[in-house]
Amino acid sequence: TTLRPDTMYENRSLHELVRSTVAQLTPQHQVVFVLRELAGRSYEEIAGVTKANLGTVKSRLNRARSSFAEIIAPHLD
Repeated sequence: TTLRPDTMYENRSLHELVRSTVAQLTPQHQVVFVLRELAGRSYEEIAGVTKANLGTVKSRLNRARSSFAEIIAPHLD
């Protein structure tokens, strides 16, 4: 189906907001956030990619999610 222009604009705006919010995270938090939330990787896969233990991955992801929510909150309705 074809999207309406206003829907396309909203999708593009949301994509840009997410991208700019992720860019404000620390590099370590960016990696785990993108791999888990945007790429859907498992904790084990992220641990392998980042060469960090599973507990570290979970901790970083928790902090990344908290930071992401704090940064993006003022921009949402």
